[in-house]
Amino acid sequence: FSDAEMRRLLDDERLEVLDWRGKRVNTPGFVEALATADIAVTGNSLTITDELLEKLPNLKLIAKLGTGLDMIDIPSVLRRGILLCNTPGANSVAVAEHTFALLLGYLRNVPQCDNAVRTGQWEKARTMGGEICGKTVGIIGLGNIGSRVASRMAGFEARLLGTDPCWPEALAAKYGIERRELNELLAESDIVCVHCPLDETTAGFIGKAELALMKPSALLVNMARGGIVDEDALYEALRGKVISGAIIDAYSQEPLTASPLFSLDNVILSPHAGAFTTDALNAMSRMSVDQLFQYVDGATPDNLVTAE
Repeated sequence: FSDAEMRRLLDDERLEVLDWRGKRVNTPGFVEALATADIAVTGNSLTITDELLEKLPNLKLIAKLGTGLDMIDIPSVLRRGILLCNTPGANSVAVAEHTFALLLGYLRNVPQCDNAVRTGQWEKARTMGGEICGKTVGIIGLGNIGSRVASRMAGFEARLLGTDPCWPEALAAKYGIERRELNELLAESDIVCVHCPLDETTAGFIGKAELALMKPSALLVNMARGGIVDEDALYEALRGKVISGAIIDAYSQEPLTASPLFSLDNVILSPHAGAFTTDALNAMSRMSVDQLFQYVDGATPDNLVTAE
């Protein structure tokens, strides 16, 4: 949460602000402080369960930084009459650009290049890599983030496939995205990028059977949520060379402190850092505070969540 937006809150005499940035639910005094709050501004680190809500009798608004709401028990929130808003699109550029940072780093062996120079191994042939140009890229989820990935992939002259239950006709026409069912997309793609939300329809979306459909040379990129990809099945697929490699920025358990994926050299792991740019943080903070003040002023927040 940005310091500039914190100052906006502190400068408003109508508000008493409790700054618990960087703290977690198990921090001594955290839940007790939260229990006094009418409004909570939160990111992904706080899981809001029915059990926690029982301890928060004064809560009237949750302003969530970012788009994802899978860490919030939405039915319990709405059943209690608590308002919930988020910041769709505020971090989409950051996540899209991080997708390319990791993807290009993997394809061009950037970590190995850096290590080679540092250790005096001037052996360029050992850092031989690949290109995006001319590859078939399948994008699962063409919302705020997936659409930005698609526009950038078009600039790399990739062939684009996509799947999304709410098919974006205009976007597909603009960038030449070919519509496919999931299994078709997996079978045809050289690179598969996951950018869909985690919900009851996408939990375990990509498991052993789906990974088996992919090309042995294919690369899986998950920049969405960990529960979408079965990590045990992914490990086995990578270990057994069912697919060539993977890039993972989100995990079923976070922080990830132990994983068989650590033993593999055909995977790049990132600590769910896609949204972590100063620009995205400022945008998410600004949108959250704007909506908070809309509520305080008696208006409806712009991005009110009204259904599960």
